[in-house]
Amino acid sequence: MPIRHPYPASSPSTGELAHPSADSTSTGRPSAYPVDVVVSLRREGTARLLRNLRSYQVLPALLHPWGSGTAYRSLLREPDALSLLDVPEGAATDDLAQRVQVLSALSSVVVLTPGHIDSVELLRAGAANVLPRAMPPLELAGRLAAERRWLGASAPPRVRHMRSLPQQVTRPRQLSQGILLDVLLSSARPWCCHDLCLLLGTARAPMSRRALQARMLRLSERLMPYGLSVTSTVQWGRTTYTGISG
Repeated sequence: MPIRHPYPASSPSTGELAHPSADSTSTGRPSAYPVDVVVSLRREGTARLLRNLRSYQVLPALLHPWGSGTAYRSLLREPDALSLLDVPEGAATDDLAQRVQVLSALSSVVVLTPGHIDSVELLRAGAANVLPRAMPPLELAGRLAAERRWLGASAPPRVRHMRSLPQQVTRPRQLSQGILLDVLLSSARPWCCHDLCLLLGTARAPMSRRALQARMLRLSERLMPYGLSVTSTVQWGRTTYTGISG
């Protein structure tokens, strides 16, 4: 049985297991689980991880593959969301630092990695913490719970610059188009086409630039009747998207 503790603020480096309650933390967020969303670069390995940690109640039961619109929508709706990016053995890691960078634009990110991956580059890319997957479940659960407490006590609130669309604008019915719209509306920074291709692709490969351009074109056509458009600039063969303008 997992040890039960309250949720005092503490450093992730000394985290002890804390059992989440149905109440809210001092930051006001619901505390059903310390981690809000689990994103996997290899579903089979992450499924085993969730089973091993089930009794500690630190991870939601549902896992999302990289590129999941449902996962991104959940993160965009919660200003202080904490996501777990799991990197099981056998997952592609050539562009892992860039994946951490783009995911950290949506939420705070804790990365679980095999032992052979250096954490320094991932921390520089924006990870809140990098933990080895091989640690015992009890310790891993404690560190994840402590990471939530640490972020809640020390990190400034993440500011969402979410622009509201006029009431007459009909949102896209397709999840993929809706997520693209929300990413652009919430943008506190320009989005490079390469970053968007990576964010919206799969764990195996980014979306092609042609596919991204097609999505942007369909979104622009939908917004055009309302006097809105996707704001973009092209320079040195790279397109940068800076939001929605009217």
